[in-house]
Amino acid sequence: MKLSSSRRFPAPRADRGVALIIVLLVVFALTVTAATFAYQMRVETRLATTTRSEAELEWLGRSGVEYAKWILSEQQRQPGEQGYNGLNQFWAGGAGPPDLLDNPFEGLALENIQVGEGRVSIRIVDEERKFNINQLNPQLLELGLNLIGTDAGDGSTIAGSILDWIDRDDFPKAGGGAESDFYLTRDPPHLAKNGPIDDITELLKINGITPGLFFGSSYQRSGFLRGGSGFGASPTPEATPGFGLVDVFCALSNGQINVNTAPEPVLAMALGGDRVMAREVIKLRAGLDGVEGTEDDEPARQGGEIARLLGPAAGTGGGAQLGARFTTLSFTFQVLVRAEYGNARRRYVATIRRGGPTPRDFQTLIFRPE
Repeated sequence: MKLSSSRRFPAPRADRGVALIIVLLVVFALTVTAATFAYQMRVETRLATTTRSEAELEWLGRSGVEYAKWILSEQQRQPGEQGYNGLNQFWAGGAGPPDLLDNPFEGLALENIQVGEGRVSIRIVDEERKFNINQLNPQLLELGLNLIGTDAGDGSTIAGSILDWIDRDDFPKAGGGAESDFYLTRDPPHLAKNGPIDDITELLKINGITPGLFFGSSYQRSGFLRGGSGFGASPTPEATPGFGLVDVFCALSNGQINVNTAPEPVLAMALGGDRVMAREVIKLRAGLDGVEGTEDDEPARQGGEIARLLGPAAGTGGGAQLGARFTTLSFTFQVLVRAEYGNARRRYVATIRRGGPTPRDFQTLIFRPE
C-alpha cells in the first residue's frame, strides 16, 4: 500500500523578517501621513480663525494704543510728575505714585486687560531714551556701533552704509558705504532709500546689519520680554552686553535724550563714550536700592536737576552743551500691543507723539502689525 502525505514547511526566517519590516514601514508611513494631515488641519483651522478674527484683533490693537495714551496723559496730570518721565512711573512698568490718595492707576495693569471678548497687553517705551538716527553725525554713529560691540572696521562700513541710506545722493561714502548699485545685486534686490528712516526696522535692509546686531543678544522680537536666547549676537568684551541697534537708535523723536530712561550705551554716547559715567548716572537715578523702576528711584524731575545726575560731567567745559542734549520729559513713545481674541493672536506696533495744548493730546504716527 502506498502512503501519501502532504507536509507544509515553515517559511524561512529571512522571509518572515522582511515581511515584518515591510509591515512596520507601511505602519510608519501611514502614521506620518496621518500626523502630517492632522498638523495641516490644525494650521488651516488656526489660519481660518485668525482670518475671521482679523478685524477684532485690529480693533483690540488700536484699543491698546488708546489705553496707552490715557495712561500717559493721566501720568502727566499727577501732582509733581508734570515735568518728567521716568522708569518708576506706571506707564514704564514702575511702581507709580504710591503716595497719592487718589491714584488713578490703582488696580490697573499693563497685561491681560479684558476688552470686550478679547484681551490686550501693552508695553510702552519712550523714544527719547534713544538717539534719533536721522540726526547723527558719522562720529557719533560710529561711537554707538562701537558701544554695542561692533569692531572698528565693520563699524565704519556700517555707519557709512546707514548714512548712504539716508542721504539724497547715489555716491557711496569714502571708506565704506553702499548705494543702490550694491543693493540691486542682493536677493531680493532693492534700492537705497535716499531719505530719512521712518521705521527703525529699515536698518535690517542696510549693508552689514544682521538680526543679531539689530536686536542684540538678549532681545526677543515681541519686545515684551528681555532675556532668553535672542539672536545670539557676539559682542566684544568692551561692548555693553545684550544691547542692539534697536535699543540705541530710533527713527522718530524730538532729538534730545531723556536722562531718566536712557540705557547705558545711549548715556555713554551722550557723554562722549564714558561708560563709567553712564553707569554712575544709572546708579544715582536708581536710588538707594540700586534697582530702577521702584519707589525709591530719584529721577531728575525738571531740567534743573539734570546736573545732579550728570555729576562731574555737568561741570566740564561742555556742560552747557550736555545740558542741551538731555531732557527729563519724553514726547514720543512706541506702544507694543499683544491682542488676543479667542485662539487668535496678533502683535501690533504704534508710535505716538505728545502734542497740542493739553497733556491729553497724542497723535498716532504709525500703527502696523509687528
